[in-house]
Amino acid sequence: MIRKRGMVVSDVEVLVEYMRKRRHELLNDLQVILGYAQLGKLDKVVDYIHRMIDNLNEEREVFNCENPQEIIKTLLKKA
Repeated sequence: MIRKRGMVVSDVEVLVEYMRKRRHELLNDLQVILGYAQLGKLDKVVDYIHRMIDNLNEEREVFNCENPQEIIKTLLKKA
């Protein structure tokens, strides 16, 4: 359990909140890519995908942590 804004939040709640946020962000990213592709702006598609890859690589660093509680704390900061 972790405190967030004066409330006790379970690890599961943190993970569910994080997954919802990531799903929303992924759908937004795919819509942007689709829009660029429909407009024929393939250079924009490539640039956008590279930014997504960079963001995912940063996120991987968080999940490579050996301490699950540290992962949860980091996810709370991002949420």
